Amino acid sequence: MKRILLVEDNTEIRENTSELLELEHYRVFPACNGQEGLEIALKEKPDLIICDIMMPEIDGYHFLEILRRESFFENTPFLFFTASAEKSEIQKGLDAGANDYIIKPFDADELLQLMEKYLGE
Repeated sequence: MKRILLVEDNTEIRENTSELLELEHYRVFPACNGQEGLEIALKEKPDLIICDIMMPEIDGYHFLEILRRESFFENTPFLFFTASAEKSEIQKGLDAGANDYIIKPFDADELLQLMEKYLGE
């Protein structure tokens, strides 16, 4: 079972996305901010990370920067979850080392296809 870290400060989005992924047989580790996400990532070593950009404590860009410094996470697929369709925001995330992004509100099939792309399923 693939392990997914979901870092999202919006409770409703976090819970709904977690439920969607669990129904698809993923093991989900939800985190409500970047600090909690880092703690979970270091402990659980997820196969893929989905992370919001705008969050309290540590934003998504800084979260990604910290994670990529750890050798274990150099190649872990990282998807930004963003409400912003601004090309500059998306490009900033890709330049920071994210593999891809999905814009909220998202289509469930779109998210699952993107995850399968990076998990090789």
